[in-house]
Amino acid sequence: MRCFKAVCLLLVIFLSMPANAWWANEHRVVAIIADKHLSDQARNEIRRILGDSSLEDIANWADSLKSQPRWKHSKSWHYMNLARNGDIAAYRPVVGGDILWALDYFYSQLREPNRSMTDRRQALRFFVHLVADIHQPLHVGFPEDRGGNKILVRWFNDAQLYNLHKVWDGLLTDNDLTPMQYAKRIDTATEQQVKIWQNSTFEDWAGESHQLLGQVYSFGVENKDSKILVLSDQYLRTNRSLAERRLLQAGIRLAHYLNNTLSKTHKKN
Repeated sequence: MRCFKAVCLLLVIFLSMPANAWWANEHRVVAIIADKHLSDQARNEIRRILGDSSLEDIANWADSLKSQPRWKHSKSWHYMNLARNGDIAAYRPVVGGDILWALDYFYSQLREPNRSMTDRRQALRFFVHLVADIHQPLHVGFPEDRGGNKILVRWFNDAQLYNLHKVWDGLLTDNDLTPMQYAKRIDTATEQQVKIWQNSTFEDWAGESHQLLGQVYSFGVENKDSKILVLSDQYLRTNRSLAERRLLQAGIRLAHYLNNTLSKTHKKN
């Protein structure tokens, strides 16, 4: 019995560990969409910074660092905490410690053409990744459940237990398409949508994600008072299109910000 309890405790701890980014394919999809919307000048500057690598190639670089002791401080750059009744307008970024600070920090480095190529390459790698992260609603989550990491769920009839964060990290958008095929399928924004989405700030993106949590945490009457939520068809139908829209918005906005700064940088060089 003691052994069983210990195993259960370890399982809960594992499932509650922070998942600081969308799964690999989702980041690639955002990068591919962004690449399709780059200006020629920005694309040339990206090639100068990255060499033979593409935005898709670097999309998950920031996640690969988290297991390295010297980069453990970067884990908090992938998310932020905001109370349920929190107001993004009143929020003040944690200097050196949250996603809003990190987005501004790395974007400002990209805007400095005189910075070393090493610094600009690192800044681009982080920026591409974090733009996608902030569009995942639970990356602007509630501190008490660590962005959904403490909420246990069963996904359809899968015997394995997950947490809510993992559902939004990739289970909602899981499919048999390649990232390129999936990006092409969802890259359907109208000119009006693109214009509206581009006219936004990092704080706007965070505010949108936080406002979407009402839908994210809507589990239906069948899960009322359940210790382990069971999410299936209804939750998938309600939320998959939302997750895909956030991927598309992230890609469109990433391209817009890169166009704004890298096109100007390219002209100065």
